[in-house]
Amino acid sequence: MKLTHEQVQDYHKNGFLMLQEVFTHQETDELLREMEVVIAEDCPRRILEKNGAVRSFFAPEWSSPLFKNLIRTPALASTARQLLNDEVYVHQSKLNSKYAMVGDWWPWHQDYAFWKTDDGMPTPNVLTAMVFLSDVDEHNGPLLLIPGSHRAGALGAEEQAPTESEATWFGQYQRSTSYMTALTADLKYTLSDEEIRHWATRNGIVSAKGPKGSVLFFHGNIFHASSNNLSPWDRHMYLITYNSMSNTLPEMSNPRPEFIASRSFVAVQPEELAV
Repeated sequence: MKLTHEQVQDYHKNGFLMLQEVFTHQETDELLREMEVVIAEDCPRRILEKNGAVRSFFAPEWSSPLFKNLIRTPALASTARQLLNDEVYVHQSKLNSKYAMVGDWWPWHQDYAFWKTDDGMPTPNVLTAMVFLSDVDEHNGPLLLIPGSHRAGALGAEEQAPTESEATWFGQYQRSTSYMTALTADLKYTLSDEEIRHWATRNGIVSAKGPKGSVLFFHGNIFHASSNNLSPWDRHMYLITYNSMSNTLPEMSNPRPEFIASRSFVAVQPEELAV
């Protein structure tokens, strides 16, 4: 597939682009079944909610050829190359889940704040493709975005003070690795209330909703967040962050783990998905 000129313009104007039902129900159902197998693995790539439910599972393609193949599909890889105007590699990938009635929130933040500060990524010429593995509506914690906020630059890189959860068992879990506070509900880098209010008042807030199989592409600097899932319906996503080949990470003395920030700079070659 190839985006139209108008779609590319919309992405650069708004900082995101939603494509409905890119993958079939058969494909997403197979990915969901594979997801349940993958996230059952107890390993450092699995991140838990405060209640013990799985929140994220990083680099599922390390365990699953199906997710590995999905990364190379033209609908994702070729679209990322078109939007970034460059060859791409995978900087990060993860499964994000908000299970019914227990899925926790994500505070307002910019992804590039982590990639710039913790990984040394030179520029924000990076995007994430969010593949909807479930139907997403206003009830099960859709992603919220502020259109055009990516043009504010990298703002959310001020480290937050420890929260009360530091005194609990979950606080100890958060501190169990140097990278944990980038992955839980108590994010290390968030946006100020003033910044959110300014941009939301100016440009409004969009809720990213759609049927399973849809894909949302969003800029590394876009302001985004999501609420708790208080509905009886799960919300599962597969997120692939494609970085420009001209934007690879520099050498660092103590880099984050490979499954969080890849330093294997191999260009993705688009290839059709077989299910």
